[in-house]
Amino acid sequence: MMLARLTPFSARGAVNAPTGKSAAHRLLILAALCPEECLVYLDSVNDDIRATLSCLKALGCAWTEENGVYRLPPIEKKAGTPVLDCGESGSTLRFLLPVALALGGAEMTGRGRLPLRPMDDLLDALEKEGAVFSARRLPFRAGGRFGGGEFPLPGNVSSQYLTGLLLAAPLAEKDTLIRLKTPLESAAYVDMTLDALEAFGVRVERGAGCFLVPGGRRLKAPEGGVRAEGDWSGAAFPLCMGALGGDVTVRGLKADSRQGDKAILRILSDMGAVTEMTGDRARAARGEIRGTDVDVSGIPDMVPALAAVMMHARGESRLYNAARLRLKESDRLKTVCAMVNALGGDAETTDDSLIIRGREGAPGGRADGAGDHRIVMAAAVAACACAGESSVSDPGALNKSYPAFPDDIRRLGGIFDVVDLG
Repeated sequence: MMLARLTPFSARGAVNAPTGKSAAHRLLILAALCPEECLVYLDSVNDDIRATLSCLKALGCAWTEENGVYRLPPIEKKAGTPVLDCGESGSTLRFLLPVALALGGAEMTGRGRLPLRPMDDLLDALEKEGAVFSARRLPFRAGGRFGGGEFPLPGNVSSQYLTGLLLAAPLAEKDTLIRLKTPLESAAYVDMTLDALEAFGVRVERGAGCFLVPGGRRLKAPEGGVRAEGDWSGAAFPLCMGALGGDVTVRGLKADSRQGDKAILRILSDMGAVTEMTGDRARAARGEIRGTDVDVSGIPDMVPALAAVMMHARGESRLYNAARLRLKESDRLKTVCAMVNALGGDAETTDDSLIIRGREGAPGGRADGAGDHRIVMAAAVAACACAGESSVSDPGALNKSYPAFPDDIRRLGGIFDVVDLG
């Protein structure tokens, strides 16, 4: 078993934001679907982005890369049924399934908790328009075609279903109409999709609870290519370290980003940290951190990072409307709660929330990373303000989203030593 050793420290300095994988998935897929070559600029990659790149190659996009510049030529369909290995990336699976159907079908596979994550609502919607699936969970064969049509979807399960349909819509001859049966959560991620489509020349008509892409629309590669922006989800973790007792700047972020997780700066400010945004640089520094309540329905990925700060805050905090976290790489309500308590904090869960009672001088301890990148990073944030040494298992999970995280901790003055316990 691999274990990362963590020690208390005051995080100070500047690091670069990792490439936003949410943006990268969307831009790479749209680039591959263009009728002409398209360039995509990525400052860094991770396992989830690699999964999408691998699937695009399997679909017939013979992309090449040099110094972070990805050249994606038009897809050339190969004989036989492509096998798309989505790894552990829910975005890769849910975005590419409708696209693969539009291109003639594929074998879909994945690993880790991905086969257990929900797909039924998306499969049901696609089946109504003629898709056929060999099973309801990975691995399965996806046959039939995506040619447009009407797709009813719940808005409170996964915005990724909606994004997958929107990304495939320009390939359809018929209109693609998506109707939401319940209010949309994580709306910022859908806004990112709409912006990406518009950058590629396709405007989505949006009404009350519905999205329409007229048939016959065609993608066009933006002149000069597209660059994936920095990731606010990843940047939140070093910023939280700054708020707990140091002064951290994260470079390469957009103040006007569509990413909902940019709310981390406002939330930390509300909790008493010193924050500012200057150009592409976000800063968080030590303040008198106090507990607060946060509705995380639109920013579920922020729960682990916020919980790590809240365990050291004055007073009680509550992160609510978080039931969807039980369907992530781990049951994140359960694993975040366990991480806080393992490091000497005081947390409990309800069906859809996490309650954290701040505790001064938490002693530290050994946390279970649960094979989940965000739990590992959250443990590192919490550990920096503990009284004693801590550790967390499964540091290799960081490759999913933020491979440079251990190096960035060291740049900020901390320790992240990986030990093999055999």
